[in-house]
Amino acid sequence: MEYKIVGNSMQSLAIRLENGEAIYADSGKVISKSSFIKMEPKLAGGIVGAIERKFTGASGFLTEFRANGDSGLLNVAGIIPGKIYAVELKEGEQFIAEHYAFIAAQESVKFSIETVGIGAAFFGGAGLILQRFTGPGIMFIHVAGDIIEYNVTDSDPLEIDPGHIAGFDASLKYKITFVDNIKTAMFGGVGLFLAKFEGNGKVIAHSVSRYKLSTELYLQGKEDTNAGKNPG
Repeated sequence: MEYKIVGNSMQSLAIRLENGEAIYADSGKVISKSSFIKMEPKLAGGIVGAIERKFTGASGFLTEFRANGDSGLLNVAGIIPGKIYAVELKEGEQFIAEHYAFIAAQESVKFSIETVGIGAAFFGGAGLILQRFTGPGIMFIHVAGDIIEYNVTDSDPLEIDPGHIAGFDASLKYKITFVDNIKTAMFGGVGLFLAKFEGNGKVIAHSVSRYKLSTELYLQGKEDTNAGKNPG
């Protein structure tokens, strides 16, 4: 498999598969494919995993793409402007991704579902479901806006708005913490909860929170609609 990340602020991912090679990708992220690449839907993490993903608003299915008869080119991308980040996993290495961030992974990368704290889901802007990927192989995530990388160490833990998390090394300890005080939560603009990472590893973050972006677009749309109804 060969791949190329295309573009700048609105990146896409071009993947060339040789005959017999396969990847799986999140449904709805495909731009185009060669006729030699065949598609087949797969349950995401089995029946239970598919139901869990569906509950969070993500598709219950992943799609397998396999080159059949000759090599072929597949193009995928996220649904909002952002960047593509490649994660290369060695045998047994694990990476956890936000379910909306995942785009594609090599067939050799194992996939499973992982649930997180309910506080993060409803108050932090993150979903209930994360996805665990186990190497060997390469997997790709889509980061909304620009990519922010944090190198967490034992001496320098990280606290971050859950809605900005795109993915992180599974070696890190992860928990949801309440903000310092209620005044900070109400007037500080950070929400009630923060995600705290401890240990040694990398966290990949969105510079733009999908949750906050969708909220702002919804509110702006309502304002524009109301303004149209009441001109002047």
